[in-house]
Amino acid sequence: MAEQGVDPMAPPFLHLLSAFLAMEPTHCLVSLARVCGGGLITEGVQRFIWNNCISKNFLKKLINEIESAHGDILDELYEQYASYMILLKDDRLVKENSRVLKCISFLFPPGCFGVPSCPKSMQLAVPLHCSLNMLEGDTGCSIWPSSLFLSEFILSHPEIFSNKSCFEVGSGVGLVGICLAHVKASKVILSEGDLSSLANMKLNLELNQLNNRMDDPGTTNQDPNLVKCIFLPWESAEESELQNFMPDIISSSPQQDNCVEFSPDSRCIMDARAEGADIHNHDHSSRFDTNADGGGKNSVPVAYIASVIRNIETFNYFLALAEEANLDVKDLTEQCKPFDLLPYMQSYDRSSVRLFTLSYLLFSHGGPGNQEIEVIHSWSAPRSISTGLMYSFAQRDDFEVLDEPLYANFLRVTGVERPYREELLSKMESDGNKVVKEIIFGPGGKKYRFCKHMAKQYVPGLTKDLMKKGKHFILIRNPLDVLPSFDKVIPSSLMELGLADLVSIYSELCDLGKPPPIIDAADLQQDPEAILRGLCEDLGISFQPSMLKWDAGPKSIDGIWAPWWYQSVHKSTCFKPGRNFLSAIPFSLYDLLEQSLPLYNILRRHVKQRASLRKSTLPIPDLPVPENEKLLAWVGDEIVPRESAKVSVFDSVVQGGDSVWEGLRIYNGKIFKLEEHLDRMFDSAKALAFNNVPTREEIKEAIFTTLNRNGMFDNTHIRLSLTRGKKVTSGMSPAFNLYGCTLIVLAEWKPPVYDNTKGITLVTATTRRNSPNNLDSKIHHNNLLNNILAKIEGNNANADDAIMLDKDGYVSETNATNIFLVKKGHVLTPHADYCLPGITRATVMDLVVKEKFPLVERRISLSEFHTADEVWTTGTMGELSPVVKIDGRPVGDGQVGPVTRHLQNAYKKLTEESGVPIPLLTVLEWQRALEGAIFSSVATSYSFGLIPIH
Repeated sequence: MAEQGVDPMAPPFLHLLSAFLAMEPTHCLVSLARVCGGGLITEGVQRFIWNNCISKNFLKKLINEIESAHGDILDELYEQYASYMILLKDDRLVKENSRVLKCISFLFPPGCFGVPSCPKSMQLAVPLHCSLNMLEGDTGCSIWPSSLFLSEFILSHPEIFSNKSCFEVGSGVGLVGICLAHVKASKVILSEGDLSSLANMKLNLELNQLNNRMDDPGTTNQDPNLVKCIFLPWESAEESELQNFMPDIISSSPQQDNCVEFSPDSRCIMDARAEGADIHNHDHSSRFDTNADGGGKNSVPVAYIASVIRNIETFNYFLALAEEANLDVKDLTEQCKPFDLLPYMQSYDRSSVRLFTLSYLLFSHGGPGNQEIEVIHSWSAPRSISTGLMYSFAQRDDFEVLDEPLYANFLRVTGVERPYREELLSKMESDGNKVVKEIIFGPGGKKYRFCKHMAKQYVPGLTKDLMKKGKHFILIRNPLDVLPSFDKVIPSSLMELGLADLVSIYSELCDLGKPPPIIDAADLQQDPEAILRGLCEDLGISFQPSMLKWDAGPKSIDGIWAPWWYQSVHKSTCFKPGRNFLSAIPFSLYDLLEQSLPLYNILRRHVKQRASLRKSTLPIPDLPVPENEKLLAWVGDEIVPRESAKVSVFDSVVQGGDSVWEGLRIYNGKIFKLEEHLDRMFDSAKALAFNNVPTREEIKEAIFTTLNRNGMFDNTHIRLSLTRGKKVTSGMSPAFNLYGCTLIVLAEWKPPVYDNTKGITLVTATTRRNSPNNLDSKIHHNNLLNNILAKIEGNNANADDAIMLDKDGYVSETNATNIFLVKKGHVLTPHADYCLPGITRATVMDLVVKEKFPLVERRISLSEFHTADEVWTTGTMGELSPVVKIDGRPVGDGQVGPVTRHLQNAYKKLTEESGVPIPLLTVLEWQRALEGAIFSSVATSYSFGLIPIH
């Protein structure tokens, strides 16, 4: 069989390589090898195995199989097997190392691209350290069918687990936890009762680039991306320990028949979940319904168990324990089968695994006397119309309100002075935990209790129940509106403003899986009914029109401090828009404003309900690649999140488009043509007389750091910009640029932007390309208005891009790319007099010569492009893109031509073979970041000795 007939990415070969990396038994590998060869293990298949899948045991089995079929065996396979026999390399490896590195590759079938958990590559590779001694007490470091099934289920139904707090019982190697993190569970806690297994699990989390921390039960997690590792032996765990957790979902994939251990202990966690949240309203919407009905009871699924049932008596005992623990068990195996994401794993019998849900049974009560009061917590900073909001909720017939019940505790703990301090401490309870237990969560006469809290009053020492129980929302107000009047009672400070405390409270609630709604005081003043309706909807309560008005004057619900703070709100009867003419900020408060405004903006970004007069009329657009929503960018001298990636209004790129830029592409862990692009950037900066330019090594370091922080090592485009920098005052003159240049590294997941398979269409723009008489195109500058005007013409004509002519009417380039044509076997491209001499253009010209096509560089008229046999464009963003129509005229026969295809293949091969490697800690981290691209780098990993040859 000819070797060129082997397609390594075809499903049979992909399955064989996946099975090899997962260390499937040798007979399974041989079976898959036969499938690759259409029933026989051909020379082409042997060559593929030689390049990718060599191990002693597999090699021995493979040779026996081919010899028994009287086939020809490659000499290299015989030689390698002889080497193994002499060195006994694998045998020593097994004896010296009880763990091996397997790679479990989840292969998403066609049609799954829209599933949120499906990577762009359709493959999710999970490297795992696993045990070789499953029969010697090391079962916690093994991969069991139940954990494979539960992992498939999580990846197939990400909507169940996304944005949920998840707790796994008996996490083993951590595979299920890694899948929970992949589908963006808001919090993942993994537990294990064996210290050796726990250490191995932590190693696997690091291997898969997940932050982890070994912690005590119930510790607050301030990092939403952190995966906690808990040492928790279930046989000795106390109920008080277990009730520290409040997960939305519990999961488990026990070894066969071990689900008995799960039932009684999990009830403690589920009890805490039921007490700490309204699980009647808990959302587990999915492609299937798991709710029970009838009989005056209902069940909400909060646990998912995958298990192999081999002993019916043991399973019946599990069901009896579940019933005793008031847990409802349902078998959902047939109702919600996951996608077959492990089609190559013949040793994995999915039919033997059953999927169960455990639900806490909730019984309906007969009357309101049996209902506990539900607490709504309002968190805000001073001077944020929080008292008006308290008056609003007090107008409802189903609410009672409390005005800052923790104020006395705050004064006692912090010792801060207030004009009313002594009176307040003598009349209010100052034991914070007693207030929480007996006042905030104490019995009440109505269905709901509204508690107005100042964020700064959430001081250390308060019970965690304050955050875990009830529902919370946050009210914010712009410091620009607060500071001018703040210090009428007390001096202004960051602590007194409380915005840092609000950010901390928001983070803690998110960490608990309870992200609170946030409303802005300005929106509430502008459109109170819309904002209050939205807030009530978020809190799961009905809106009442009575919330819109209240009587003027002091109220019986006011706190002791009302005479000092509430004069304005006592004059009000409703929410009213703020003043049209705002107060100026005194210079003395400027530093405080500079500290507090970013904190306000952090919270402002999470405001969902906005007043109709303040919000944009445009819908929030979908990103072309959703993964780019969470990217990190380099701006100036730091890495910042996407929403914080901004330059100063004094920067030259804002003042006059005064900047240079380059586009870079990343292929298989390497930056293509990096040095050439940096050469051009430095030339452009010199031509524009930039001063204080970063060094070449500094720019490289920024690029490498940005790529590593984002985990971007393939299918990535970088927009690299260098501005003249920030000015001391607005104006055109470069003499104002005294801060040095501003470097921007914007890396995005971005496939080629054109259809390079079927081709693109072009139209000719009336906008002419700049002449060197005006602005030399050899300077790769950011002032792209000339190109943008041509692009607008292309957009209006529904074309992919627009051809731009020079001042004499000859073709220069398109608005974004260089351009080539083929006529009678000759390749032609315009001179670079009126166009950018592109890096990709030069690369393709070299390939044309290398592939022995005649190349001509000259002036070319538009009619020559209309009558060409083939046309293509070149650029970093789109690579080599075929053109099938120009100005309504088909190019050639309207199909992609043979020369174009030939050069596309040559270009692809060049990108695979060349480029500047991105410095990484280990090749394994690179493989994880590449996800599906792990298959193309297996040989590299072996050569570095990071994956043991098995």
